[in-house]
Amino acid sequence: MNVEQFEIFRTIAQVKSFTKAAKILNFTQPAISSQIKVLEQHYNISLFERCNNGVKLTEAGKKFYEYGDKILALYEQMENDIAGLSGLDKENIIIGASYTIGNYYLPDSIMSFKELHPSSYVKLYIEDSQQIINKLKDRNLDLGIIEGNTFYDRDLDFFKIGKNELVFIAAATDYWMTRDLISLAEILKEPFISREEESILRNYLSKNLKTYNIKYEELNIVMEITNFEAIKHAVINNKGISILPYPVVERELQQGTLCKLPVEGLKLSWDINIVSRANESLPGLKQSFLDYIKNYNWIANIQ
Repeated sequence: MNVEQFEIFRTIAQVKSFTKAAKILNFTQPAISSQIKVLEQHYNISLFERCNNGVKLTEAGKKFYEYGDKILALYEQMENDIAGLSGLDKENIIIGASYTIGNYYLPDSIMSFKELHPSSYVKLYIEDSQQIINKLKDRNLDLGIIEGNTFYDRDLDFFKIGKNELVFIAAATDYWMTRDLISLAEILKEPFISREEESILRNYLSKNLKTYNIKYEELNIVMEITNFEAIKHAVINNKGISILPYPVVERELQQGTLCKLPVEGLKLSWDINIVSRANESLPGLKQSFLDYIKNYNWIANIQ
């Protein structure tokens, strides 16, 4: 086993997809599949199992993830400590970001920061907001960038950097594209593709519907999907309507494979926050990265 195998395994587990992990790591899919096969042959047990929305960890995979996370954290600490002794100023900056920010905004800003600070080494992990908060408190992350308006923790500092619009979407058919306004009553009747019960997006929509005396369960839920990309494809294939952050569907709206539903009286957006540990000064380039992200011009794109 080597560190690269742990990195590949952890990335697949986080994004729940071999294809997405390959893109993030800049590997081919056969290359990362081969590395996982080596691990599974070594232990003579499956670490992943296929499901409708990608892959998920087996019980053995969950245990391997638990230990692999600790091993990678120790490895990163060793790298920093030895670099310090050798006089090199390389500094790892470990960031956790929720799906929309991590996939659509942060990569460009990270590369721009890297150009200004060549000795920096930024690692980005894409997870759900609650996982990011937990890892930040456990000191497994230096900073987090999360979406949603439901978080408060006295051990953490939150700094708002913008908002993301949430939009109802449907397949770009004549039935939907000719509509100027759609009532909430109509939305309740349509087949609805939902996120899972634990999802921040689902909880956020549920709270907003309550202001209209509507329970989330009154939606005509035909399926629950844990992955934004899978929801998009289901909607494009006319299996139902859904709601997603605008950046996730911007390309499809521009291409005309999806259309935005103008729901009467309902305009939703949620906050984007940088999260750090309270009452703690970040050392060196970590503080520089925090300041850079707070002021970087990509913020203007998510208002």
